[in-house]
Amino acid sequence: MFSAIALTLLVASLAILPCHVKAGPPCTSDRPTALCAWHIRPYSDNAYTWDNVCDFSAPSTALIADNVEMYDYGYNCSSMYVATCCARFSGCSNGIDCDGPETALPVPYTGNDVELAFNWVTAVPCAVDNADRVLTNTIVTYLQSNTPYNCALSCFSKGYQYAGVEYGDECYCGTGYVGGVLPQAADLSECDMTCPGSYYFNCGGSWRMQIYKAPGAP
Repeated sequence: MFSAIALTLLVASLAILPCHVKAGPPCTSDRPTALCAWHIRPYSDNAYTWDNVCDFSAPSTALIADNVEMYDYGYNCSSMYVATCCARFSGCSNGIDCDGPETALPVPYTGNDVELAFNWVTAVPCAVDNADRVLTNTIVTYLQSNTPYNCALSCFSKGYQYAGVEYGDECYCGTGYVGGVLPQAADLSECDMTCPGSYYFNCGGSWRMQIYKAPGAP
């Protein structure tokens, strides 16, 4: 049996637990929705996707449960998921305003794993760019929504056959390669800047461009 002193020490130790340490199910009335989440990240990490694609918003510091399954009280979450309690369940099957722990960013899709619009394909997974640019007749747009998909879609809508993402928010449209020569390839690890439109993808790096092309483009 606990002594009064031991019980007092236990209560005191619980009172100083930091915020966003995983409470896990069972959940409390302020966060009643129990979920198993693949990723738990602050809203600000993926704000464009949450607001414009998934159609919900939250305070920038609120934790969002991403890629979730409903928690089954008869079982624990599988090894790749983390148990969390959230205030509500909403767009794209996400939990909103969840307890922790915050997890690492997901490993981004790269190379040929990137989904593109209108059957566009990856031309150069990571190319060395320069001040004169490696694409011809380029225009650049700075996109808050930048992803490989969104950049290729933007270039397609403008009548271009080539698209390149670089330095996070830069979307380049072009008509071909300078001199008709395929740009020098860089190591894929050098295209390491997270896209502002979705943390599931990278958008190039410093003088590093991921290049995509339309079907039939040389």
